[in-house]
Amino acid sequence: MQWNQIKTLFILCFIVLNIYLFVQFLEKQDRTSYETYDSTETTIEDQLEQENIKISADLDVLQKDSIINVAPKEFTEKEAEQIEGLKNQDAQIIDNNLIVSHFEEPVPIPENASEGSIAQQVKSYTAFTDEFTYWGWDQQSNVLIFFQTKNDRPIYYNRFGSLLVYLNEDNEMVYYTQATLGKDEELGGAKNLSKPISAISTLFRDNQIVQGDEVTFIENGYYTRIESDTGTQVFAPNYRITVNDEKNFFVNAMELFVSTDSDTKFISETISKNLSLYKRMNDDVEWKDAFVKYVDNLVVEESIKTKRSEGE
Repeated sequence: MQWNQIKTLFILCFIVLNIYLFVQFLEKQDRTSYETYDSTETTIEDQLEQENIKISADLDVLQKDSIINVAPKEFTEKEAEQIEGLKNQDAQIIDNNLIVSHFEEPVPIPENASEGSIAQQVKSYTAFTDEFTYWGWDQQSNVLIFFQTKNDRPIYYNRFGSLLVYLNEDNEMVYYTQATLGKDEELGGAKNLSKPISAISTLFRDNQIVQGDEVTFIENGYYTRIESDTGTQVFAPNYRITVNDEKNFFVNAMELFVSTDSDTKFISETISKNLSLYKRMNDDVEWKDAFVKYVDNLVVEESIKTKRSEGE
């Protein structure tokens, strides 16, 4: 049997296993979801008040959502032509689903630019702009981060749905990488979500929220539940909860698992996992070696800083 057939069979088996496991989970969730918190909520709110923990965020969020199954997007011939024709850049497509691009002339980010102007600037040079939302500027690595959205909700920290724009010392865009997810599929239909106060309570019990803190923002999104290095991703509904306008927590809105992540760590891990793909660009791409060296240095610098912080 040819390797491609074996690979396809393996991916299909993995997808079937994913679906089976989540059907089992959803059946269990359906029996226990949407618990009655009337008495508990009062107790939680009293506890928060006693600790001078304020909630200024709007708690009016979705009450139902679905786990979704999404595979990496494969570009059509027409899409590939559009990508290769983007202005002021040499865009390379790897494995028909990953874009690595070099700007022919660096594009400056205006000083004191607003988030809206940064997003507009980047989107004027990239593809699938309606599917990505600006997340932030990681000053440590000097990289702009965009996350892909599904159902108008961001998918947090998944390399298969991300756009990373690399800036030089003058804060000019010099490279970017972009991976895009395809059409999503619901697993088990919409389910009741835990209430936001329950997610906040989870953070409080875990000492992630402490005396004097303020919950300043809550939004619905998705976070990786099952990740495959090559194929289908499974995303669970999540609450992004921001504390003191600084720290973000991602709480599974069904199971109340808590996840945290950092922008610098995500960038470093994305580069590490994609580096072998970057190296597969054609050798006649003049900027290939410079780009590989550039991103590899970011990983090395992050590793050194991590070891230093662990030793302190």
